[in-house]
Amino acid sequence: MRKWIIVGAAALAVAACERQAAQPPVDAGPTQTGATDQAGRLSGFRHDLSQDVSGYYMPATPAEVGTWRLRSISVLSQDDMDAWEGGQQGELYGPIMIEFDNVTSPTGVNELGQEYYSQTARVLPEAYDVTDTRVRFRGRSPEVGIVTLDAELDGDALGLARRDLGSSEGPVLTGTLTVGERVFEGQQFRWWMGD
Repeated sequence: MRKWIIVGAAALAVAACERQAAQPPVDAGPTQTGATDQAGRLSGFRHDLSQDVSGYYMPATPAEVGTWRLRSISVLSQDDMDAWEGGQQGELYGPIMIEFDNVTSPTGVNELGQEYYSQTARVLPEAYDVTDTRVRFRGRSPEVGIVTLDAELDGDALGLARRDLGSSEGPVLTGTLTVGERVFEGQQFRWWMGD
């Protein structure tokens, strides 16, 4: 009997060591996600789409860095992407842009009665890759720094939102957004057609 107790105790000790080795130490720092790394290494401009993904992608939850709050991701038509990829690149607009509002700036009211912030930051693309199932983006602005996005695009949810003219509240885009050193994992966006 004593022999079985010793064998059992030894087996429990080995299992505890294996479990402890599989877990990271308590003082281990946070790890970066592969999605963030992939978007950060992105180069060039590319799209491969079988559907219209243009519109505004509005954050379902706030993403703020300092005084800057994410307003939207805007995606233009495939014709605009073709033009950009062909070298017709402007300094004010891009086929994919990420915009932020300075929430400490004065506000105004537009012609539709909607309040807006007077100071915004527009992040134009340095690189992007857009497909029917994924949106990857990297850009920068003087106000917020380097911004990356690596997100999955739900084509079925997008189709429903487009049929409902943007009244659907369900997320169509979900992924990792980085703004400078801040990482927002699981960030969700709903689709809106715009004014």
